[in-house]
Amino acid sequence: MNLEFTFLLILRLLSGLLALALVIALWKRKETDGVIYLILFEFASSVWAITDGLEHAATSLPAKILMSQIGYIGSSTTTVFFLLFAIAYTQTNKFIRKRVIGLLMLIPLITVLFVFTNPDHHLIWENVDFFPLTNETIYHYGLWFWVFVIYEYFVLAAGIVVLLISAFRFYKIYKAQLIYLIIASILPLISSIIYVFKLLPFKTDLTPIILICSGILCSVGIYFRRMFDVGPIARIQTINNLTDGVIVIDMDDRIVDVNQAFSNIINADREMLIGKPFKRFSNLFLKDSPEQSSNNEFLTETAIREVSGVKYFEVKYSAVFDAKHRLIGRIFLLHDISIRKKALDAAFESNTLLRNEIVEKEKLIADLDAYARSVAHDLKNPISGVIGLTDFIKDDIQNHRLDQAFELLDLLHEQGHTMLKIVDELLLLSRIRKEDIKPVNINMQSIVNDAINRLKQQSESRNATFILPETWPEVLGHPQWIEEVWVNLISNAIKYGGNPPEIVMGCEKKSKGTQRFWIQDNGNGLPAGLLKKLFNDFERLDKKSIEGHGLGLSITKRIIEKLGGQVMVSSENHPGKGCVFSFTLSE
Repeated sequence: MNLEFTFLLILRLLSGLLALALVIALWKRKETDGVIYLILFEFASSVWAITDGLEHAATSLPAKILMSQIGYIGSSTTTVFFLLFAIAYTQTNKFIRKRVIGLLMLIPLITVLFVFTNPDHHLIWENVDFFPLTNETIYHYGLWFWVFVIYEYFVLAAGIVVLLISAFRFYKIYKAQLIYLIIASILPLISSIIYVFKLLPFKTDLTPIILICSGILCSVGIYFRRMFDVGPIARIQTINNLTDGVIVIDMDDRIVDVNQAFSNIINADREMLIGKPFKRFSNLFLKDSPEQSSNNEFLTETAIREVSGVKYFEVKYSAVFDAKHRLIGRIFLLHDISIRKKALDAAFESNTLLRNEIVEKEKLIADLDAYARSVAHDLKNPISGVIGLTDFIKDDIQNHRLDQAFELLDLLHEQGHTMLKIVDELLLLSRIRKEDIKPVNINMQSIVNDAINRLKQQSESRNATFILPETWPEVLGHPQWIEEVWVNLISNAIKYGGNPPEIVMGCEKKSKGTQRFWIQDNGNGLPAGLLKKLFNDFERLDKKSIEGHGLGLSITKRIIEKLGGQVMVSSENHPGKGCVFSFTLSE
């Protein structure tokens, strides 16, 4: 085959060889989505460019037609491979199936068949004019050629549409990749339209060379824009599959992307968020938004109320930079820490309860230590008395002094009751600390009357008088425990009151939902320094004149605090004014 070497021949051969070199370079990345179709695209383009150059250089019509026929093998498949590349690159390759590829290749295969059998039907070329003097060839196209051209334009346009639709799913930092692909796909379309419809005066088809340039643009994207390191749509799919919420903000402070997890967290549709000002939604998960130009990362926690309840999230802010380290956006990552938060809260609550229990036990130990010192002295006297009385009773019985023995038995009985009372109060103190009770409405008037009746013998022995209110309010409490409180306070008033004791009892509304109950005796009162010790020390403050073991006021304090109230005492430290003991309960 004789050839006429021209500049166009050399240009087509060089472009074809460059395409083959790109095929070799791209082969290293053949496992990456879309690259295999780009390799096939470049190979088909190289076949088209080389055969097109040889067709123009051939000096005989049969040689020109043969080169054109071989060239159709490449030209008929380039657009199909470009469409497959666009689909794979944008991660919509769920549409790439063997059946789909077969349908896409059907018209190219029919076209190649018609090209090699054209003399029988003239569906591709109706006739071919050859001018030996200028070595030019003019092809007059048949019916199937136009079917093929429309199909090629449709397939190429489909690839462009796929890229354009995917552009709305790209982050701003991937726009450069998109520009390379769009330019690479539009240039061959323009060149082909110009040649086929003869829109310019020159008759040379530059489409194969333009296709190779398109491949070069894609390759530049691969090596300089790192197009295939991780495809942008692959990154988006990865982000959408994250369980953490992700929101991306551009430099115009507008939301450019969110994943499904973030939409679920703030209960908003993704379409409603995209393109909207960030400030409209930032208060849903962020108290203080960072400055737009802030490069500093930070980590904070936030609580978001959802339908299922309150959830806690760890919010991480990161700045996004381009290759030149220029700030181009911001990313917020919301990580659900509800389980960890609940675990920490439970641990904190457990530690708090443990600390309170330790404090309570330390307090109990201190109370029991102080009480032991006081009770040991009080128990020693009756126990010593019991031992001594039994010796005297034994002697009286042996000497038949029965009347005297019975008197001593009465004293023994009284000492036994004293010891029993101390033991009962110790058991009550232990129950108060351990029992959990639910407060109920109580009849205070009935409880006060029962407490006075329990102390009837003691009050009559000292000729005590009582002044009571006509009515008592209903409050929340535990009837048995409140009766013990009144018994202790009344007994204390009788013991430490004047001679005879005059006891005044009353109540008043202290604040909303709280009642204050009080009792006042007419004794000598106490100095301010002793008032603070009154509920803490298990000891009597007037040991010389009154017998007792000092446990009653401690029990009173424990009961009222267990019921959520407070115990108070005041005194003017003046004879006849006595002390005023009071406590509060909820209504």
